[in-house]
Amino acid sequence: MRTLTNITGIGDPFVLNDGGMYYMYATSSKEGIRVWRGSTPDKVELVGFCYSKENSFGDDCFWAPEVIKRADGKYVMHFTARDRADGILRTGVAVSDSPTGPFLDAVPGKPMFSIGKATIDATCFVDDDGQAYLFYVKDCSVNIIDGIHTSQIYGVKLESDLVTLAGEPVLIATPDQAWETHSLGAPCLGEIDKEQFKDGKTRFLWNEGPYVLKHNGKYYMTYSANCFDSPDYSVGYAVADTPLGKYVKYAGNPIMSKIDGELSGPGHNAFFKDDNGNLMCAFHCHTDYDKPSGDRRYCLCPAEFDKNGVLKLFYK
Repeated sequence: MRTLTNITGIGDPFVLNDGGMYYMYATSSKEGIRVWRGSTPDKVELVGFCYSKENSFGDDCFWAPEVIKRADGKYVMHFTARDRADGILRTGVAVSDSPTGPFLDAVPGKPMFSIGKATIDATCFVDDDGQAYLFYVKDCSVNIIDGIHTSQIYGVKLESDLVTLAGEPVLIATPDQAWETHSLGAPCLGEIDKEQFKDGKTRFLWNEGPYVLKHNGKYYMTYSANCFDSPDYSVGYAVADTPLGKYVKYAGNPIMSKIDGELSGPGHNAFFKDDNGNLMCAFHCHTDYDKPSGDRRYCLCPAEFDKNGVLKLFYK
């Protein structure tokens, strides 16, 4: 059963269980990235900023932070920020001695990488053999395919420092299932007045917010689709035999979606294990069911793989 915490005004929550202490990071401020801490994942309290705008390559849009503990004991944060040099959304990487920070850019004043297009929603996965991978999103703000603004998920190998790219990115997922390609009247971004289409609308499509798990030798990538401020923001997943695919989307998608009258826009999830080894899912939903927006609530639910390898989220 889901837990809707009292933490609102956030988005894209990520939970790190570090030795029985839980740290929750989220999109929450234009001034940087904040962290919450607690002895249980559902009752965390604000510690403060763990990454500050003053010491960042970015000056706005501090989104979707995720933290992983590196083999050398350092903590590495991947996140999004708007590059102060040219205003483009880019993937950042920062390192700290503590999960509460301060995190500092791995290369002072520089993003993790630049591909000439906006990138967001980075997540790091380390396989059993120690090989690390980064999954990120080419953002729909500037990624236009056949006239449609499209967010797509890419993956690439990383060096052991979790900072340096070690290969060429490959396309992992693009919007192509019916639930993620239908027309939405999203309040903010779903349809914007233009002359490009006969009906006067420019279309946006999303595959974003990836997270990768391994189960029984298979790689599961969850992701979100549709607009973040639409009630139809939802979660699906895809499965592959190798970390960089080919990923095949689950026919039963979405596995998390709105509940009429109760839950609006659940999405941008991440996983962690609690102290008992149970798989848990952190996600957000709209704080005000009747007025979906960027104001979202930190939520939790149990998760598991059934005997057939189907990923289940117990959010209802």
